[in-house]
Amino acid sequence: MHVSAFVMSCEERQVTLAQTLASLAASGWDSPPEIILDQEFGDSKLGRIWDTWKRMIARAARAETPYVLLLEDDVIFGGWFTHNVHSWRLLRGVPYNAGFYASLYNPGLPYVMRNESENYQVADPRWVWGSQALLLSTSTARYIDRNWHNLNLNPDLRMPRLVRPITAVYYHVPSLVDHAPAPTTWGGMVHSAIDFDPDWRQSEDRDTPRALSSVTL
Repeated sequence: MHVSAFVMSCEERQVTLAQTLASLAASGWDSPPEIILDQEFGDSKLGRIWDTWKRMIARAARAETPYVLLLEDDVIFGGWFTHNVHSWRLLRGVPYNAGFYASLYNPGLPYVMRNESENYQVADPRWVWGSQALLLSTSTARYIDRNWHNLNLNPDLRMPRLVRPITAVYYHVPSLVDHAPAPTTWGGMVHSAIDFDPDWRQSEDRDTPRALSSVTL
């Protein structure tokens, strides 16, 4: 399975970014992610964040890999993060070129169904927030990019609502990343994952993954 990684950041958070990149590399991720920097245009920090997210989505939509990993710059990765992503049975069941949207970080959001044997839960998109680590099919990134202006919400609210016609919104169980204790650039609340274990490792699964019901784009 091939995944392109992208991280959004800004010049004033280079120390935090470096720590995130080091944590990702320590988890076994073998290709440095592409950094999408704030261009420092706009009158507000929040507006600049919106613009940076839009540019990261547009870049991810052009990725040549079937999946993309979208990251904020204040993330702590579990030691087995890379193994766990590649071993996720749910992800291996996604048909080629189909919709898929998942968060690898859960700050304690409610869910509508939960399957612990396959390490996922499904959330109601209306109550989803947070975008520390998102795993998407590249076709989903293209769909979000095309429909970005159809909703005028913060990116972490906008994206899960936009994808409702093409895929469920999944959460990995347990969280594979945590939120680093760094101040936000726009004054948002402090939060952390409810179920992050830095030493958690997905056991080997020899079963054939079932195909998911998902819209092919």
